[in-house]
Amino acid sequence: MKNYSRILLYFFLVMLMSSCVMSKKINYLQEGNNMPVYNDSVSFDDYLLQRGDYIYIHVNAIDIEMADMFNGNIAISNMTYMTPDNSTARLYLYLVDEDDCIDYPYVGKINVVGKTLREVKLLLEEKLSTMLQGYSVDVRLANRSFSIIGESGTGRYNIPREQLTIYEALAMSGDLSLYANRKDVHVIRQTPEGTKVMKFDLRSKSIIDSEYYYIQPNDVIYIPFDSAKHWGANHFTSVLSMTFATVSLGLFVYSIVDAILKASKGQ
Repeated sequence: MKNYSRILLYFFLVMLMSSCVMSKKINYLQEGNNMPVYNDSVSFDDYLLQRGDYIYIHVNAIDIEMADMFNGNIAISNMTYMTPDNSTARLYLYLVDEDDCIDYPYVGKINVVGKTLREVKLLLEEKLSTMLQGYSVDVRLANRSFSIIGESGTGRYNIPREQLTIYEALAMSGDLSLYANRKDVHVIRQTPEGTKVMKFDLRSKSIIDSEYYYIQPNDVIYIPFDSAKHWGANHFTSVLSMTFATVSLGLFVYSIVDAILKASKGQ
């Protein structure tokens, strides 16, 4: 009986060790354990506008009639009119065209590619200064969203604020599946210079100080499938469960037989 107890103890130890190994494969913010270190020390950078973006622009002024000229209350062909399903607000959006410009009423073409929203705001205020008095300009990015594909909650998600981290983005999607390859995460980012593909180990704590930490509008996060982890986990769990069940059944049968033998000797 003691031998069987030792066998059970060994199995429990094996299961405990396997759970420790699994946690190293899926836990976030790890240090050491051969984790890669990213020492970029990159802070959050404002988004740089690029072709295909939609910009929302609204002018507020003391002279409401003059402001209306710039806010779409007069039909202008180069603006896109949109009413979001979840809002009663009316948005007039300007497309950044293939010439890197928006075509703003009564101002003309304005080059915006590679500029931040604040820079566009200051540029518009400068150009409107000869036409308006007592005014302000509100400039926002309309297409503030990111996408996730792969071993997570696949879909497109709105960015609720300026600074959104990779962990917050994954939380919005419901986190990663057990079989996600966390050490080979891809972020596909469109920049004014072209498409940039960044690969990193999501488990490493040092990504907090790297360029991978903050999500930018239009980012695509790709989480690959770890086939080795899937096969290994399923196979190991199945073998361990079958072995444990067999040993448990053997102990149960042994205890019954042992009890019968002891009872017969007592008689």
